[in-house]
Amino acid sequence: MVYNNLFQALEKIDQASTEEAFNTKYGFNVFSILRRDDEEVGLHSKFLAELLSPTGSHGMDAFQKLFIDQVVNVAVGNQDWERLPLCPNQNYMCQTEVAIKNSGRIDIILKNHENIIVIENKIHASDQEKQLQRYYEAYKNIGYKPKNIYILYLNKYGDPVGAYGKGNLKDIDFAQISYKEDIANWLDACIAEAKQYPHIEHTLLQYRRLVGKLTGDTRSAKMKQAHIELLYQKDNFKLAHELSESFVSFQIDLQKKVWEGLQEALKAKGYTFEFCDKKLQVCDFRVAVKHYYKPRNASKLYGIHCKIGTVKAYDIHCFIQVNENIYYGMTISQNTMRLQYPSSLIDLAGGMSNLYPNGRMSDSKWFLGVNILPNTPINFKKPSNLYKLVGKDDRDNWIEQTTNEIVSFIENVKSLGLIDVQSATHTSHNIA
Repeated sequence: MVYNNLFQALEKIDQASTEEAFNTKYGFNVFSILRRDDEEVGLHSKFLAELLSPTGSHGMDAFQKLFIDQVVNVAVGNQDWERLPLCPNQNYMCQTEVAIKNSGRIDIILKNHENIIVIENKIHASDQEKQLQRYYEAYKNIGYKPKNIYILYLNKYGDPVGAYGKGNLKDIDFAQISYKEDIANWLDACIAEAKQYPHIEHTLLQYRRLVGKLTGDTRSAKMKQAHIELLYQKDNFKLAHELSESFVSFQIDLQKKVWEGLQEALKAKGYTFEFCDKKLQVCDFRVAVKHYYKPRNASKLYGIHCKIGTVKAYDIHCFIQVNENIYYGMTISQNTMRLQYPSSLIDLAGGMSNLYPNGRMSDSKWFLGVNILPNTPINFKKPSNLYKLVGKDDRDNWIEQTTNEIVSFIENVKSLGLIDVQSATHTSHNIA
């Protein structure tokens, strides 16, 4: 009963927030009126650059300082990015859509005589070949020292850039940031800074709501404060904490349902997948998923696979793997052990890359040519990503959609005519 009271109170807060969001007065948003919500160049890059410019129409240099302190320096501290923190009090000139000879156009740059910050802004557009490498080399050739070139790869959820986009650039030479967390937190700080200037504050609030809409975070500051106040009442904090103790167990159970659902849906399409580790060896699902949520776990790589056929002396498998995101592709094995593909299979790898030019290039050669994120990506490390899987109908829809994508991928690969599909053998190992 006490839990029911807490949930009912939360539901009232959520309902009030939803009604407020749908109220035309609160729903008015000049950005959505003038542009598409997801327009990268004409809306997001342009507005972010305006905020980041100390000579912008807002007349404030605080926004740039907050960005250096709360986005750039936080990334320096939290990621394997071999860069030193920057002084927030240094001024940077800001430009957008900067054309670099033979290197393409850069979305946003901040630069001074010593440092340059390059921001590659992605919302829906696919990566261009070696674009981060090209930007890095271009500014190194201009005269910036490698240690003073700060490259930020920005997208909605902080999804990793593939080898196709980063080229030979090492992970220690750039950082990945997200609208969901980094830009949202920075905007909240900017809104607080602009309190004494209502016209700027209201503009920032509208853009902040747009970012929340893009990333699925529709909670307003008012709603968050209502949650805080609710936790102060009676035993609500104790109840919420007790519920949080079951959070990991819930995520393990939900992930199990996703894998089981994929197996069943794929089997109905004629493909029997078995659970395995990253080497395609059968492993205990319960142990693998439990370890996945341990903070110091050394390896998160596992998934389900199905043998599709053979090429030369190698077995070809469709492998659906999880790291943080679920993704899929083709991999090979010999004597049941997974291998990196040899040069003799370069035609097959190239054929897959041509079929899926926007796939994530596999420079390690564990996947043939590319691996692919579902059209609706799922990141098991981000709880907000799981909202779309909690309800059975939503989960079933995602499983059906993703299964159709994977089956289409398998059939397209088979249509290349390079795999002996007659040799395929299907083995069933259900998840326990």
